[in-house]
Amino acid sequence: MKLTGERGVLQQFLLDCESRLTDGSLRLYRRQLGLLTGYLASRGVTELEEVKIADLREFIHFLSQSEDNTTFYPNARRRLKRKPEPSTVASHVRVIRAFFTWCVEEELIEKSPAARLSMPKVPKRVITTFAPEQINKMLASCDVSTEQGFRDYTILVLLLDTGMRVSELADLRVSNVHPRYVKVFGKGLKEREIGLHPDVSRLLWLYIQKYRPSSEFPAEDRVFLGRKGALTVEGIEQVFKRVAAASGIEGVRISPHTMRHTFSKHYLKNGGDLFKLSRELGHSDVQVTGRVYLGDFKSSDAREDHSSFSPVIDVNIIKTKKRSSKRHAKD
Repeated sequence: MKLTGERGVLQQFLLDCESRLTDGSLRLYRRQLGLLTGYLASRGVTELEEVKIADLREFIHFLSQSEDNTTFYPNARRRLKRKPEPSTVASHVRVIRAFFTWCVEEELIEKSPAARLSMPKVPKRVITTFAPEQINKMLASCDVSTEQGFRDYTILVLLLDTGMRVSELADLRVSNVHPRYVKVFGKGLKEREIGLHPDVSRLLWLYIQKYRPSSEFPAEDRVFLGRKGALTVEGIEQVFKRVAAASGIEGVRISPHTMRHTFSKHYLKNGGDLFKLSRELGHSDVQVTGRVYLGDFKSSDAREDHSSFSPVIDVNIIKTKKRSSKRHAKD
């Protein structure tokens, strides 16, 4: 059974994924499995039944050491300039496992050759979040007197207020914007509602009513538009690149994902509930929230409001009297 081609296994897998993956995830699967099948083809492996665990291990090793992917994937959109990060390699392993698990479930093969494919160790890195003064610099770099500047300003503030994923922002619809919340579709096309601060709600309303070029794209329901239509994930990342260049901020990565981490940290620092935060971020498990988004939340941040949340406030504690200065001197 052919791996690639119009009637190949890979094409059927991607068609099946269309109904349960976001556009961003689908692009990731297509790109990473394209790298795999390109590598396998360069070694003469073109049939599904021919794929062995040794082939997959060799591919992962080659990928982790390679600085040039064009040798086995000539249609690659961009040339690798350095060895991929361990997290990138781990992402490939997850996608490969998902593909071959699907092949087993569809009874195309009896066993997955990726079942014993080891996951590379990924170093735990703390993502530095934005300080308030850095956010102010980023906002100040947007020229709000122009349509593009006001749009970019709104994007920054909306991400700061909601912590939504960049893919969710790109797919946000005008019909899903409400006075107190927005409705988004996250991973696995799961629908959820995210609250809006009143000031952000007014800002978003003003952008849609005054600055959004709706007359140029009357049939487009997505909120954020550019010169050619709805902004893609790549288009939003370009917004952050412009902001990074204009603001001159250093020491922190200027990206939508950093804004998501910043939202999470300050939500908790301001007294927000971890369970509610997990739901607003779109996590299926609160442990994911704690493990991924609390790396930059230090114990010094946690203790600031200790007195406000301590259970001691609910019980009667004997209040000690201050000792007089005379007695204190005798002691």
